[in-house]
Amino acid sequence: MYAVKLLFESVHSGEPDPTKMDEHYEENHDTLFEESIILVKANSIEEAHELGEKIAIHSEESYDNMYGEQVTWTFRKVLHVFELDDTPFETGKELYARFLHVKKNETVDTIVQTYYPEYKKSSQRML
Repeated sequence: MYAVKLLFESVHSGEPDPTKMDEHYEENHDTLFEESIILVKANSIEEAHELGEKIAIHSEESYDNMYGEQVTWTFRKVLHVFELDDTPFETGKELYARFLHVKKNETVDTIVQTYYPEYKKSSQRML
């Protein structure tokens, strides 16, 4: 069993319906990406990569947003494949891990800011 980390991009197309535009509509909005980790049953890391890619391509979807623009979630890349051990799934089982190679003088705060910029934002939202 493998955990496969995928990257998707939210691609907007078409013109918004002017009658549906409100104060929340952003004409020049940032691009939204989604990181997704899926489980894949495979016999090798290469097979897991290939199956993960096929599943990701098959899961691409399109829909119209509230402003009448078409939004397409497009698969962009397999980011990482992580082999899981054969122990049963239960509380505390590791599903995904990665090593971060950083300079010796880097602080934990710098690491979090660099690799997890959303951490501060999500922590503040929870308060």
